[in-house]
Order: sequence, then structure tokens, then C-alpha cells
Amino acid sequence: MIFELLKLCYEKGASDLHFKVGYPPVLRIDGSMIPMKKMPVITEVDYEVMLEGILDDYQLIKFKEHKKLDLGYSFLNTRFRVNLFYDFHGGNAVFRMIPFLNLSFDDIGLPKAGRLLIERPHGLIMVTGATGAGKSTTLSAFITHINNTRTKSIITIEDPIEYIFMDNKSIISQRQVGVDCPTFDRGIRGALQTDADIIMVGELRDPEAVEMTLMAAECGKLVFATLHSNTSVQGIDRFVNLFPIAQQSQIMSRLSTSLLGIITQTLIPKKMSKGRIAAFEILIAIPTVKGLIGENRMHMIQSYQEAGGETGMCTLDQSLALLISQNKISAEEGMMKAVSPTVLKKYLEQQSIPEETGGKAQ
Repeated sequence: MIFELLKLCYEKGASDLHFKVGYPPVLRIDGSMIPMKKMPVITEVDYEVMLEGILDDYQLIKFKEHKKLDLGYSFLNTRFRVNLFYDFHGGNAVFRMIPFLNLSFDDIGLPKAGRLLIERPHGLIMVTGATGAGKSTTLSAFITHINNTRTKSIITIEDPIEYIFMDNKSIISQRQVGVDCPTFDRGIRGALQTDADIIMVGELRDPEAVEMTLMAAECGKLVFATLHSNTSVQGIDRFVNLFPIAQQSQIMSRLSTSLLGIITQTLIPKKMSKGRIAAFEILIAIPTVKGLIGENRMHMIQSYQEAGGETGMCTLDQSLALLISQNKISAEEGMMKAVSPTVLKKYLEQQSIPEETGGKAQ
């Protein structure tokens, strides 16, 4: 059953497959959960067969022991990020589809200001957003661009490995936490002992990983990392708040000197076709922004983002307003994703775009 479902997931362009005991399979397509009502309810036997089909002996033992497992799995022309766990009803599995094709900046629609961040030789670039917002895809676009244009040594530390990279102009080593290194911080420390120019950290989960990420940026590496947050300022707060209060001032100071920029994103269903499109918030660590971070005056950062100007900075609500004005998303969908619907409505009124229709394409 599972291979039939993974094939169906691929054919329909679903982002996720939910495989849960006691329920029929569910696909997430363009953000909507769609039950496969014509398919039978998944049983414990189906779940055990699925486990035996995708896990090797070591992974199966590990899952039975910890009742939870994250892994990458390849099938057809697609790679899946798989999350296995148990709940009150029994076994659960979520398969997130990751195309083998590595997308470009143009493919994901990343603004020029975001692309230019990699022109800097060292420092920290953070990509933030909610789960499923496309952070891994944006990271892969950065690595793909560097791989195709520069001769660099790149090391990624991921849990699990998602996009697969083949060496082109660069040499890329991908390490999976729990398999190739015990933890994120140990993986980053190991990368610092090699000839790496660029380090990609799949997710900042704990202070140890954040400490090593900062150290890598301070040691002259170009570092990419992801974090869960809905805005750039929230990302800074989350980054710093991983540490005890007594250390936060020092971490804030170090971040202000190492940060190159923050890209925050969300995915919205397209208005005129199937699929989803990304809206990007861009924060560039210009000297003024660095000073505000170092002085812990984050409440003033948004005004510089809104002003944008030659830096190319923008807020998420400004990005949503632009997509609505270009008729790429509906105003209704934009309002649902807005940080502040009131602010987004103001932007639409300034552009004379009816909130109900999203206006005409420009």
C-alpha cells in the first residue's frame, strides 16, 4: 500500500502524505488536507508492513526503542522526509515530498536582496518560517547556486538529509545527525576541523547548536541555518531566547556582528493555477540594524524593513501585498498569511486594490 500511496503523492504533486492507523490515507495538496476516501482504513498490519518496506534493520530497532524516528527515503524521482511516531490510536507516519530536482533562485522567486547575501565571504544567513514553509527548499537553492558557480568546500549537517546534492564546481559533504554525527553541535564542530568554506545547519534546536553556529560564522565560515519563526524579529528573539537570561546580552552582541541577513517565508496557494508560491520577508544586517540588535532595540527594526529603499528589505506583509497586486495570490489568502491583516489592508488601499478581489495584474 505505501508504495502505491507514494506514487500517488508524486503524481498529484502533494506536499505530504499522512499514514495513520485507524484512518484512510490523507494527502496535503496546495495546503489542503484531502482524505483518500476510496482507500481502506490503515490497520496495524498495514503500518508494520510499511515499516518493514522503508526501514533497514537498524532503523527498525531504533524506532521500536524510541517510538519516534526521522529519516530520508528515496522513491521514484522523489525524496521524502519521513516522520514516524506513535499516538493513542497507534502508528503514525508523515511523508513530506522533496523533489530530486534542485531549484534555482528564479524557481523559488527569491528577491534580489536575498540572493546577494551570499556575496559576503563569511557570516550567518538565517532562513526562518513555520513548518512546511519551504525553508529547506530555499537552503537548497543557495547551496545549488554556490555549487554551480563557485569552487568551495561545503558541509551540511541535517536531520534528516533532505535534498541530495551532487558535486559540481564545489565539493559537498552531507552529514546526517544520529548517523554521521551524534548531534548538530558536534557536527558543526567537526566541520570546523575540516577545510570547509560553507556550513549549512538544518535546524537550530538548542543553545549548543546555536553557540557552535555563531562560532563557525566568527571563524570566517559562511553559515546557513534555519529556525522556526514568523518574522525576522521573532527569529532573532527565538535565537537569543534559547539561552539563559544571563547569557542573552552576550549572544545578542555576537549575533549583531555575525549576522548577514534573515529570510522569512511562507507559502500561499496560487490564484490562477495549481501549486503554491512563496512570500519572502527580507532583513539585511546593515550597520544600523546591527546596532539595533546589539542594543536590544528590536522594536525599531521593522521601520527600516518597511522603508526598504536600496537595501531591498521588506516585511512579509509588503511581500504579500505585492503578490496580490500581481494577481498571483488572492487577497483572502494573503490576509490569512499576514502578520498583521490591518497593515496588509492598508498596503492594499494605498495601491487601490480591492481587498475582496485582490485587484488586477500589473
